This record gives sequence, C-alpha cells and structure tokens, in this order.
Amino acid sequence: MIDAVIVGKPVSKGRPRFGRAKNGNMVAYTPFKTRKYEQEVKSLFQIAMFGKAMLEGPVKVTITAYFNSKKKTGWHTSRPDLDNIIKVILDSMNGIVLQDDAAVAQIIASKQYDEGEERVEVQIENV
Repeated sequence: MIDAVIVGKPVSKGRPRFGRAKNGNMVAYTPFKTRKYEQEVKSLFQIAMFGKAMLEGPVKVTITAYFNSKKKTGWHTSRPDLDNIIKVILDSMNGIVLQDDAAVAQIIASKQYDEGEERVEVQIENV
C-alpha cells in the first residue's frame, strides 16, 4: 500500500486553455496552477515510492479531500469538483506509482469538512 498526504488546499484539474503561439498557430496549454500542483503531488509520490517498484495490475485508489471549516461539518458540496480533484491526483501518479492511471480499477473518493489542516489523503493498493 502507498500512502501520501498532500498538505494544503485541494486543487482540481484545470481545463485546458487555448491561445496563439508567436507564429499565430492555436495552442492548448495546462493552466499554471494545475501544472504547479501536479508537480508538487508528483514529488510527494516520488518520495512515497522511494525504494519501491511501481504497482502492477489493477489498483484501488482512495482519495479524501479535507477542507478547513470551524463552522461547517460533514460533506463539502461546493467547488472544486470532486472529479477534477481525482483527475489531478491520478494524472500525477503516472510513471511514478503506476505505469498509467488506466490500471485504476476502483476509486473511493470524498470531500469533507475538517477543523484541521486542509489536505488530500491518498491510499493506493493492489486489488
């Protein structure tokens, strides 16, 4: 099993942006905030995987995103969208924890309020 805790406010995968290159051609690019967060998550996965081989075969991923609130309890039902939080985590695993996130056979994910630090907790295990 691989465990990782990504400290800080959960970030969702941003939609691709489009612009023009200097030569006038249309180009698609990933927003800076998404690229930066993915790099931080990749670094954490590299640390978690130190000395371990990549997981093979079908895997189960459990993702819990915690948002800070001293007033609210229970489920977090506003933005960022849970599916986009999942996407940024899975994309960050590629080539580090798994060869490709296509190997993910099961996902359990939630967004919750918590009085503690904002974070995303991730567990990856073979099934």
